[in-house]
Amino acid sequence: MATPQNIIKAMVASLHQRHLKPLGFRKSGTTWIRPVEWKHVINVQLSKWNSSEEAQFTVNLGISIEQLHAAAESLPLKGALKEYDCDVRARIGQLLPTKQDKWWTVRSDSVPEVLADDVFTNIAQLALPWFERLSSFDAVASEFLTQKIPFKAAIAYRLAGDSVSAAAAMSQAFNKANPQALPMLRRIAIAQGIEEG
Repeated sequence: MATPQNIIKAMVASLHQRHLKPLGFRKSGTTWIRPVEWKHVINVQLSKWNSSEEAQFTVNLGISIEQLHAAAESLPLKGALKEYDCDVRARIGQLLPTKQDKWWTVRSDSVPEVLADDVFTNIAQLALPWFERLSSFDAVASEFLTQKIPFKAAIAYRLAGDSVSAAAAMSQAFNKANPQALPMLRRIAIAQGIEEG
């Protein structure tokens, strides 16, 4: 009898061959990267509570934007790009109207192809439009504000050429920042030419 872990492996293979590869995604383990200018990343994350009877997984999304990464003084990327290296990130559940975390449950009688189709339906309805929508610095800045990350929103607005919104977002970042983080925020604000709003 197949274990849930083996079924997830088969699901990942099916998801790749039948759905993501035709869209230009390249697979590495349980992560896919679409090598467009702002790289699109999809990752299947297994629950740490999985057992031999039942396993769960979710889908993480990311967009890697080199210009933003450098401007925010984020750590340099090492090796293959991972979802957690991305500058904009989301769990697929966050994109649902309910904004509730979404996990798929896998048991020994689960069918890999059925799971793959269901996962891809969610990717097609939620993830692909999210990637499409976040294709400008303005849209990325708005996403950061929605996610309550005003510091990155300020940088994205600056890269979009909107200095007024950049200043307002940076002020918000200063107000909510941990005191230890303030010197770094101020240094980056000066480097990027962002004035406090």
